[in-house]
Amino acid sequence: METLCRVGRIRRKTKPIAGRCTSQEKPIKKRTIGNHQNAFLNHSFQAFWASYGNKERAEKEFFCSLSNICHYYDITVPDVSREAFPQNIYKAWSITVESIQRIDKKLDCIILKDERHIATMATVSQFDTNMTLYYIPVRPLWNWVQSAKQQDLAEVVVAIFTYLHQVVRIDWFTEPGSYLRGQYHYVEQMIHEDEYDYEVKDDDTIDPMADEDKVFREVQLAELYTLQNAGHHLYRKISHSETLKQMADTVLEYSCNEQRDNEWAILAIEFVQLYRQYPERSFFDHIHPDLYYPEIEERICADQYISFYWSGNDCVYDTVSDIIDCEFQEKGVIDEPITVEIFDSLEHKGTDNFKFEACLLALINRLVDLLNKNDYSHDERE
Repeated sequence: METLCRVGRIRRKTKPIAGRCTSQEKPIKKRTIGNHQNAFLNHSFQAFWASYGNKERAEKEFFCSLSNICHYYDITVPDVSREAFPQNIYKAWSITVESIQRIDKKLDCIILKDERHIATMATVSQFDTNMTLYYIPVRPLWNWVQSAKQQDLAEVVVAIFTYLHQVVRIDWFTEPGSYLRGQYHYVEQMIHEDEYDYEVKDDDTIDPMADEDKVFREVQLAELYTLQNAGHHLYRKISHSETLKQMADTVLEYSCNEQRDNEWAILAIEFVQLYRQYPERSFFDHIHPDLYYPEIEERICADQYISFYWSGNDCVYDTVSDIIDCEFQEKGVIDEPITVEIFDSLEHKGTDNFKFEACLLALINRLVDLLNKNDYSHDERE
């Protein structure tokens, strides 16, 4: 069975969604028409365009940054001396965007406005998550925690999960406010509603398959009860600060164990190395919804496509998967990590080209693969 993680793609084709509500969302103000990379009027410059009337400062700041960015990319500074304000800024920006994207198509160029700048050129680079759901199954760990023979491996996986939750800040599926907790709760509500509909039916109208459906609903409720209890128990483990402090020692001890699984040992060591290289880095540090289509409220947030979840191989998986798929198809914007390079001076350190994000997601893919090898279900509905 394909799982919701890694191979689970966010589909582009939109299909109708049943009447439901998973969160208290505000009414949609505007929806995106497409993935416009040069969405000039969707950026912070729009507020400046409406303007505070400081023409002199805006021109001085903009053309200074224009000179810096052209020098950095070794391109000609556009001559807009015949244009009046603010057309001179807009035309210079348009020409520069075209020149920069001939050098690097992945770069966007914006006019930034924040607390320190009123109209400064900046480049924006967005990390591509490949429209993939990075969902990490937890049920295998729950099985190992209850197995006397797998305690060493369970401790290593707990250490990895602790790092991913406490440092990378990946939501736990039973954590209050988490996206997946809301989905599981909604599925439970639907099952109870189906039970009520079944009970109030007249005996003469009951379908022959109704008894089988009732049994399956009971199996689903039992699975939901298990995942909630297991989730709460494991959440206490991965929330403990000492587990994170001892992560390196736990992994080292396991890697020296003669009974170790080499794949797990290597993966755990690489997670420790990533943690040491980026001790405070979270996947969400470079998520900036205010830069790309800030007025769009109907968007796929990062905590919705990267999360812990119970399993991709259980009796509630298909329902949860369908709910998420339908919800995501109605959204036109995905929040992905973004780096911003501001050209208010000639000194530029450059970016790390999303080395952390690329390494993290690659490790998560391998983690998911190893977990799925051990995600067994003996109570699947045939």
